[in-house]
Amino acid sequence: MLKKLLGVVISLSLCLVFAACTEKESSSKADSSSKTDSSSVVDSSSVADSSQPDSSQTDSSEPDSSEPESSVPDSSDSESSGGSFGPPVKEEAKITPPMWKVESESGAVIYFLGSMHALAQDSYPLPDEIIDAFNNSDSLAVECDIVAYASDMDKQMESIMNFMYIDGTTIKDHIDAELYDSAKAILEDAGLYNEAYEVYNTIMWSSLIDMAMMEDAGLNSDLGIDNQLLKKAHGEGKDIIEIETIEMQEAILYGQPEEFNLYMLEGSVYYYEDQVAVLKDMYEAWKIGDLDAIMATDEESEEIPEEEEISDELLAMIEDYNYKLMDERNVGMIDKAVEMLENGDKVFYVVGAAHYYGDTGILKGLEDAGYTVEPVVFD
Repeated sequence: MLKKLLGVVISLSLCLVFAACTEKESSSKADSSSKTDSSSVVDSSSVADSSQPDSSQTDSSEPDSSEPESSVPDSSDSESSGGSFGPPVKEEAKITPPMWKVESESGAVIYFLGSMHALAQDSYPLPDEIIDAFNNSDSLAVECDIVAYASDMDKQMESIMNFMYIDGTTIKDHIDAELYDSAKAILEDAGLYNEAYEVYNTIMWSSLIDMAMMEDAGLNSDLGIDNQLLKKAHGEGKDIIEIETIEMQEAILYGQPEEFNLYMLEGSVYYYEDQVAVLKDMYEAWKIGDLDAIMATDEESEEIPEEEEISDELLAMIEDYNYKLMDERNVGMIDKAVEMLENGDKVFYVVGAAHYYGDTGILKGLEDAGYTVEPVVFD
């Protein structure tokens, strides 16, 4: 179903949704045990299990020097470098996410990793192949620097104005009572509802529902691989390249007609359980690097049942949105990658997994530009 596709595909392609909602999620949570200390990125041996409540307030810019629980592996005791950063875990992860390597005659080496912007604890520690590729790269390239954004209150305040009603109305004035009650119930069940959200528009309510959806699927945006790599890069002073900007992604989110925004919210609410199931399937496919299966899950969701009537105008909006979300952005991602290859750069390149797939995807674009794309083989 298209309504399912519209919400779920964002987990693979648009990082801003999670950056925009993470602060609001943490401020609304009644249970603080769901929070993950940002210092856990630096060294898994220096923090307690993120599933446990934080017993002290720690400056996120400094690593936590407290001793870990004995059940948390210390990366210094491991023969591999896989536990050198990311959240601490109880046992070794066994993931082989979609990843490729491209070299050029100019001496460039670029590792391309397809991300999900929200993951579960069982994806960590990351495999040695990812850690080594990251460590051997001079720069980290990402869609946009969501870590810097999360600490820039001025930019966040500018952004939030795009997701609020400033004419004195509330969300109740823009959607029907059934949709409002259903959406509010989802947020309340997830511990995400806050009365302040009444002035947020349909776009932000869709994003908040998506956050609840991620939690029900067992996923956490703070554990998103791009988020974890960004924290590591900031901590080490590694060069960070933004392929896009926050403003570019915002324009996609809030630049759509209200009829489309309402359709998105209805899809997130009325197909909620279906989307949670799809997300779980996507995550399992991502963990084994099966890009075909990831995208097949999307394609199966595109079917429109007979009872779901969509006008030609709305279908045109959906097609335009999907083009802007995927194909149009892929062009810029491919151009940036080719520029890096021509310049002889050594880069670890991380964008949503969906951007690599298909005739307009990054892999095909690089091949068309004359480069050989080699899958990374995990031991």
